[in-house]
Amino acid sequence: MPPFQREIECTAYCSCGYCCNWEWGLMLPGPFYLGFSPSWLPVQLRQRKKGYIENKLPLLARYWTATTLTGSPYYGLTSAGTVPAQARPPILSKQSLLQYKKLPGRLLLPWRIFPRQGTIAADTDFYPFGTRMFVPGYGWGEVEDRGAAIKGPGKIDLYHCSHTEALKWGRRKLQVLVVLPGQSTLDSLKIPRPVKDVLKGLNWLRGLIF
Repeated sequence: MPPFQREIECTAYCSCGYCCNWEWGLMLPGPFYLGFSPSWLPVQLRQRKKGYIENKLPLLARYWTATTLTGSPYYGLTSAGTVPAQARPPILSKQSLLQYKKLPGRLLLPWRIFPRQGTIAADTDFYPFGTRMFVPGYGWGEVEDRGAAIKGPGKIDLYHCSHTEALKWGRRKLQVLVVLPGQSTLDSLKIPRPVKDVLKGLNWLRGLIF
């Protein structure tokens, strides 16, 4: 099946405790910790679970507060084990020019000149890990995460670096270009990944790389 467009509800999220359901916790002897959260009961005694990364936790760490992971350490990684990132379009692309307020900072910090795909959370029964999407106003992203509330092909979450930016985006219904793994001609070319990321972000090349 070739790349296709679909109307999808795109909701913003960030890595804060409110968006990702985690809280700070003070480790106690035994399988317990004191959880601190902005709720009607700000300090609670909770049961601690073992994490999937074999590292010794600091005295003050972050813990999940929702889903089956409740009580487990929160590492800030996606379901695919990657560090989430906000989309950053190529410096000369149309998308970058629309985000002109960010251009001075990108030009002053050399490592921010390079493009970057954003992290997308989706239902992997419909969009497996590695699926790329072009979201108008956001840019290119890749499915690297899941969400308990993300069910079906009509919903995705877009990662943002701050809660302020996530609130600014909110929730939007947009026509999203979906490229399932292996559908892009560009992916089969033996060229460095940074070069691929640059080419993928250029709007005028989108019609030539599939």
